[in-house]
Amino acid sequence: MYRYQDEFRNQVTISLKAQTKEADDCLVIPVYQGKFLFTMHKTRGIEFPGGKGEHGETTLMAAHRELLEETGARAEELYFVADYLVEGKERTFTKRVFCAEIATLEERTNYLETNGPLLLGGELQKLIRQPEYSFFMRDAGMQFIAEAAVSLLLEKGILE
Repeated sequence: MYRYQDEFRNQVTISLKAQTKEADDCLVIPVYQGKFLFTMHKTRGIEFPGGKGEHGETTLMAAHRELLEETGARAEELYFVADYLVEGKERTFTKRVFCAEIATLEERTNYLETNGPLLLGGELQKLIRQPEYSFFMRDAGMQFIAEAAVSLLLEKGILE
């Protein structure tokens, strides 16, 4: 368990054990051909695909949908990385983080609120600290999650 206060003074709790109920939001840390697959959000900058679940969707279904909508990517399997709880002044929510090996990456005409996929190689924890990344990505909790995701991706043989 990892707890901290984010830059908006929200209390954040991250667990590497899946919680029993579905999460409100999702995030996917995808790898395609040995590189991390990000998306360029139109206002926030570089980040991983993810978002809010729609009515009737499981968190897993939402993660597959967000991955496709924001990057054109499809994964055969998503692997649980972490759940986190953000207790904010405006909104309290849960987010489930997955990692995945991308099976196919298709060009799309519309990536919704993003400008589409961005493939980048390198050490994940160093990449996401750069100023062109979304403030969500540079967050202390994302460093904790990135470490757990890289360990899992190495274990699964997705990263070398």
